[in-house]
Amino acid sequence: MPRERAYLRYQLYKSQARKQAVSSVVQLLRVETDSAAVDLSNVRFEPIDMQALTAFDQWEDPHFSWHEVIEWKAREPLALDLAIWFNSELCGLCFANPNNSRQRIRIVRLEGNPGSAHPLKGRIATLTMIVVEQYAQVIGAGLLEIQEPRAGAVSIYRQLGFEFDREGRLVKTLENLVF
Repeated sequence: MPRERAYLRYQLYKSQARKQAVSSVVQLLRVETDSAAVDLSNVRFEPIDMQALTAFDQWEDPHFSWHEVIEWKAREPLALDLAIWFNSELCGLCFANPNNSRQRIRIVRLEGNPGSAHPLKGRIATLTMIVVEQYAQVIGAGLLEIQEPRAGAVSIYRQLGFEFDREGRLVKTLENLVF
C-alpha cells in the first residue's frame, strides 16, 4: 500500500510539472520564427504513450529507439517521460530519471524529431528543460545531469546553463530555481 501511494504521488508530481510547464511556456517565451511568431499555446506536454510511439514511428532517421521507454516507465515509477506536441504533431521526446535520493535528475534521452521542419525545431531542449526543472522543483532535486550527451548537442546544453563538472559530467545546478 505505501508503494502504491508513492507511485500515485509521483504520477501527480509529473502531471503537475507538465501542467505548470505549459503555463511557463505561454508566459515566459515568445518564440520567433522567420517572420511569424509560433503560438506556444499549441504546445502540449504529455506522457510517452502508444499515441506518441505511433507518431514516433513516422520520424525519419531517429537517433534513439523509444519503444523500450514503456518498460522503463514500469520499472522506474519516479522517472519523468515527456512527449512534446505542437497541435497533433509529435515534436520531441524525453526520458529523465531521478537518482534514489531524488537529489539529481539524469536526462537519459532527449530527442527532437530529426526529419521534419516541425514548428518547434531548435526549441525541444529548451521546452524540455522547463518541464524537467518544474519536476525537479516539485521533488526537491537540485542537480540536472545529461547522460552521454551527443557532441553536437553540448553547445545547446551550455546555452541552457549546463557545464562539465570535475568528473566530466554535463550538469546544471538548480539552487536558485524560480518560476
